[in-house]
Amino acid sequence: MSKAQEQETYRRVALIKDPFEIARKITQQVWIQSMTEPIPRGVPVAFYCDDDLNWEVHYLKPGYFLALFYDETKTEDPDPYTERGLKDCQAGIFKYDRQHSQLSIEARNAETGNRSFSQLAHRLATE
Repeated sequence: MSKAQEQETYRRVALIKDPFEIARKITQQVWIQSMTEPIPRGVPVAFYCDDDLNWEVHYLKPGYFLALFYDETKTEDPDPYTERGLKDCQAGIFKYDRQHSQLSIEARNAETGNRSFSQLAHRLATE
């Protein structure tokens, strides 16, 4: 394996190990954008792609964001608002804490289950 291939493999493994760090950075940019302009709720408003690995962020309501991470080879165009749409995805709901001026993860689909997570995401996007 060439040095370049080895470095690329290491970089991709590092991304897979902590996809929520990338999601947090993208979500932070969306939060900043939400302070200066209206953003549509419940649809992807930011997207980041690294080969077959994709991240997208949905604006749910003021202070709440949904971050979705998935491998495009396993699933295409996932729907985080349905249990089936979260299959083969990692998702988290971030909340902006004004008191501490930081984002925190309120829920993860891996911890709450796809059904509960999708119901929570749908409720936050529509209330």
